[in-house]
Amino acid sequence: MKRPYQQTVKNTLKKVIHIRFFSMFFGLISGFSVFYFLYFFAAFGIQQGLSYSGHSHLFRSISFGVLTFLYLAVFETWVKPKLTFTNYRYLILWYVGLLCLGSNLIFILFNFFWNWQEWNLSAYLLILKEFPLMMLLPLSFYLAIKAIPKPKNLEGDYLLFLSENGKDQLKIKLQDFLYANSSENYITIFYASNTEGKQHLIRKPLKVLEQELKPYPGIQRSHRSYLVNRLNIEAIKQYKGKVYVEINKNSIPVSKRFQEYFLD
Repeated sequence: MKRPYQQTVKNTLKKVIHIRFFSMFFGLISGFSVFYFLYFFAAFGIQQGLSYSGHSHLFRSISFGVLTFLYLAVFETWVKPKLTFTNYRYLILWYVGLLCLGSNLIFILFNFFWNWQEWNLSAYLLILKEFPLMMLLPLSFYLAIKAIPKPKNLEGDYLLFLSENGKDQLKIKLQDFLYANSSENYITIFYASNTEGKQHLIRKPLKVLEQELKPYPGIQRSHRSYLVNRLNIEAIKQYKGKVYVEINKNSIPVSKRFQEYFLD
């Protein structure tokens, strides 16, 4: 029988491999989409004869597709996981940036095939409009699949808390998780072990942890600095208009914006 930490490491590696494979798949379908529309539909008026550089329509279509695959695979698979997106605004900016970068790379390759005869603002603005249009279908498909709710960092009735770099981790049962308290970019996980209260410090924004624990509705934000496990609330108290929850003999504040989730 495998030891718990060995199984945890194995599952973590599987998750990383799955994320990278899925991101590579995004680059693959995007590259194929660009090639398909350019070669079979001669999209956006691409010339089917030889270019000034002597390359055929097929070669140029394949080149644009490969370029699209490579740059998306690199940025989505290796660069994006190193960044932390705390809300959808930054995620939108990320993909807008990817489309702008792709448009510039396509513009450079396009000019290579035509001996830099199209190095002008008119041609640049045209590609800046056309490349995002070609990417609309694969990007929409990719984001729609990613939006499907799925458990994160979960194994049965266990919670797996990972630091940003993945080197520090804590695996505990759902019912043993008490609450989490954040300070800047660090989170202290409070949990029960053999009837004793313990704590573990990891580096990660609380907002990110909150999103990871979304599949468990019993884990609720009570304050900008606290996530609590409602399964372990011993009492809810009100004092001078303020609300507190008691967990493991500790009083945790409840902000006004979250009081409706705790006061039935």
